[in-house]
Amino acid sequence: MEEGNWDLQEVKRLKKKLLIQNNLGMLLVFALLWFFVEVTAVSTTIILGVLCAILWLLVANMLFTLLTGKVIGTRAMQRVQTFEIERHGKKQWKIKASIGLLIILAITIGLTVMVVVSDIGSVPLNFPNDSFAFIGAWLGMNLGQIHRIRKLGREISRESSEKQERGSSESV
Repeated sequence: MEEGNWDLQEVKRLKKKLLIQNNLGMLLVFALLWFFVEVTAVSTTIILGVLCAILWLLVANMLFTLLTGKVIGTRAMQRVQTFEIERHGKKQWKIKASIGLLIILAITIGLTVMVVVSDIGSVPLNFPNDSFAFIGAWLGMNLGQIHRIRKLGREISRESSEKQERGSSESV
């Protein structure tokens, strides 16, 4: 599908759908974190070890997507990525995806080294206070996605006003 053939309203709807899916996923992770810290009192090492495993899966998924151009995920994720690749060009998309991969990889390696090398198991978790970093990341993710959705909305408005101007100039 060519870039001009994309229905930007549909892409905006898909991005909103992804925002909701991401928020539900983050809410699930937050609830599980609360459950394991407060209810079952699982050790810090186990919680951070599971987090490391999840992050390594994310790195593998991002690397697979970067190398193949295919998304492992929902149909909405696949369509939005296809739109982004066609809109920005494959080269620009690869640069952005590589930067994202390197950032997540650095965080993952750092957390993994911290869990393996240090005695993190002796550090008690205080759930409300220790969850601020998670909430901050969640908030940052939401703000970034909302910004991109609004930017697409402005593009839709600009495109529709250009169509109206062309239509009114043709009728004159």
